[in-house]
Amino acid sequence: MFSALLGIPMMLLVVMLQTVVVRSLPLLQGSADLVMVVIIAWSLQERVEVNYTWAIIGGLLVGLVSSVPWYVPVTAYLLVNGIANFLRRQAWQTPILAMILTTLVGSIISLGLQWAVLQVQGIPLPWLESFNLVLLPTTFLNLLLSLPVYALITDMAGSVYPEEVVV
Repeated sequence: MFSALLGIPMMLLVVMLQTVVVRSLPLLQGSADLVMVVIIAWSLQERVEVNYTWAIIGGLLVGLVSSVPWYVPVTAYLLVNGIANFLRRQAWQTPILAMILTTLVGSIISLGLQWAVLQVQGIPLPWLESFNLVLLPTTFLNLLLSLPVYALITDMAGSVYPEEVVV
């Protein structure tokens, strides 16, 4: 319950940072998806029980400030959250590898869903240009952000969910 309540102000802050700071630092036509990277890092924390609420809150907030329909970021972030939860259970001894892998796959899923929805809406986006100018740079920037964000979120999760000391 506390995790869900913490998710609202955290996601508001992260969406504001993404909208104001991160979007102003593009690489070609792509820019990092800070919200997705934070959701992945939070989902990979061992002590966090309920983490899908951050994906829903972040997706709704990103849906409000972006030009894609609101359900696209919600769907993408829930899929990425599911992948992170799966990898957390399977690769629990290597969370950094899980972070990098989930960020890579999540970037492809998120941008692929956005591209598909825009195609269905009749907006012509050439596949090769979208891949070269948006998907590759965005994935690269997300991977660059993934390790520092993971370190910050791990520290935050340690403060929110301190380890129990056995005496």
